[in-house]
Amino acid sequence: MEAEYLCHGVPLADYQLTRADRSRQHEAVQVHEWLQRHVAQAPRWSDKRWEQIQDLLGPPTPAWELQRWRLRLYCGHVIEATRLRKNPRPDGEFGDKERCPECGLDPAVIVAFEPLGPVAAPPPDKRSRMPSHSTRKPPGDRRSKAELVAENKALRVELDALRNQA
Repeated sequence: MEAEYLCHGVPLADYQLTRADRSRQHEAVQVHEWLQRHVAQAPRWSDKRWEQIQDLLGPPTPAWELQRWRLRLYCGHVIEATRLRKNPRPDGEFGDKERCPECGLDPAVIVAFEPLGPVAAPPPDKRSRMPSHSTRKPPGDRRSKAELVAENKALRVELDALRNQA
């Protein structure tokens, strides 16, 4: 199932920041600063702990499960970023902020976006086309049509006899 990707604004066109954009950026900066203060106070993780976390998260996401996006950031710079293909917007969940590689603004709220396409094509389906004949093995006791007709006739006679008894 392919997601229907959404657009918001035109990243390459002139963009006037809105009051909501300013509010979101201010909130993002406050959250980022709060988080940085608390992370600085936390004890460092050992290499073993980092390995456990990486094992828990699993392998990296394959390229064919990623979507490319053009993003306009709060600072006005336009960048390309990747997100999971299952999400119709690049600014949902935890991905609503980026670090601007040009000016270094961190975090920079996404104010406009448009999809560019998948990062890579999915691999060809490993299943081959359906065979033209059945690959199912026939049951062990293959009876002829005549034998089945005879058995059916005998069962009907037995059924009629049971009905007459009741």
